Amino acid sequence: MNQSKDLLSVLGRVMAVGLFFTSGVDKIAHYSDNLQLMASNNVPGFFLPLVILLEVGGGLAIVLGFLTRFTAIFMAVFSVVAGFLFYQGYSHAHLMVWLKNISCAAGFLLLCLHGGGKWSLDHLLQRRFVRS
Repeated sequence: MNQSKDLLSVLGRVMAVGLFFTSGVDKIAHYSDNLQLMASNNVPGFFLPLVILLEVGGGLAIVLGFLTRFTAIFMAVFSVVAGFLFYQGYSHAHLMVWLKNISCAAGFLLLCLHGGGKWSLDHLLQRRFVRS
């Protein structure tokens, strides 16, 4: 059962960041379009590189289970803030996307609570430094 739990932890980490990682890569490919979107929502363009770093770099960190709890907190906060900044209004579509962001934040909070699991760089590094 422990190996199943460990495997599910890895799968959960990968699934948690799929949307964010692909979104970050898309932001790189369509950088100017994203700058315009941010400007239309009164968000300064200097945040775009930080968003890309969080989505791509943070996504990779969570997949690898590296600084999982730390990164998950930033991803949770980002999800909530992005929901409020970009999905204002009272349409059904905006509500659904806003709720998706809140659900993502909830998943990241659970990752923060439980950590990366046994099959993670966090666990490997912890074991390495505890022995020393």
